[in-house]
Formats: sequence, C-alpha cells, structure tokens
Amino acid sequence: MADNNMKTIAEMDTIIANLEKQGIVFDAKVAETEGLGDLVENTLKKFGVTEERFKEWFNLKECNCTKRKKWLNNLFSWVKK
Repeated sequence: MADNNMKTIAEMDTIIANLEKQGIVFDAKVAETEGLGDLVENTLKKFGVTEERFKEWFNLKECNCTKRKKWLNNLFSWVKK
C-alpha cells in the first residue's frame, strides 16, 4: 500500500512539473479566497491526517504537500463568504 501511495505522489509531482514546464504556473494570490487544496487539507485534518503525520507514515523528509495544496487552490478556487 505504501508503494502505491508513493507512486501516486510521484505521479502527481510529475504532472505538476510537466504543466509548469508548459507555462501553466499558478502564483496568483487573491485575498479572501479558498480552494480545493484548502478543502482537501481541512477534510484530512478532521480525520487526523496532517502533513507531519503523512511524512511520519511514509518516512519522508518532505512531501511537497504545500506545493500541491497551492496548485489545487489555484486550479479550483472561490471567494470566501
């Protein structure tokens, strides 16, 4: 199972890197917005899955969770009420 998860993480990082090479880079910072990355992070936290715990489970020094969160936020975002 851990091997499948590591493979998925590597595939996601590869996809993001390839899109960035093609010029699809998300750096926009809009105040009072929320996005898919925030939604995923908040949902996982409710189940006790934090970035630190994720690193511990898979013996990682860095998981690039923040980069994926930012990327997802820029892909799908909305204004907070």
